[in-house]
Amino acid sequence: MSKSGLVVGALLVLTGCVPPEQTAVVGPSGQVMSLARCSQSPNGCYQQASETCQGSYQVLDSYSKSGGLIADVLPGPVTWYYMNYQCGASDGRTPSFPFRGQQYVPPPIVVNPAPVTTTTNCNRFGNNVTCTTR
Repeated sequence: MSKSGLVVGALLVLTGCVPPEQTAVVGPSGQVMSLARCSQSPNGCYQQASETCQGSYQVLDSYSKSGGLIADVLPGPVTWYYMNYQCGASDGRTPSFPFRGQQYVPPPIVVNPAPVTTTTNCNRFGNNVTCTTR
């Protein structure tokens, strides 16, 4: 196996273990709101929130979208999970992670009407021609 094949194989194995990322901002209430981002499974987001808060937390919002193996810049085969949370007492609401990313929208189906067939029959009697169309 070539070196480039080994590098690609190692990248594919390691990207399945992308650690959850976290960012924090001060919200309108003055309390810190945090965002956990993880891939493959929402369990990484739960673990990150538990470690950051050292206990209970309240889920403010959650969603998921598709992305690549390393990042979620473009739609791809990996599901990325996002969870906004705030440390402190929980209201008991669990995240649902609804899908908010780009989705495939099939093109509209155009149905052409069946062609109308017409038949014309003509009969000639002497100098007289009679035609009927159906």
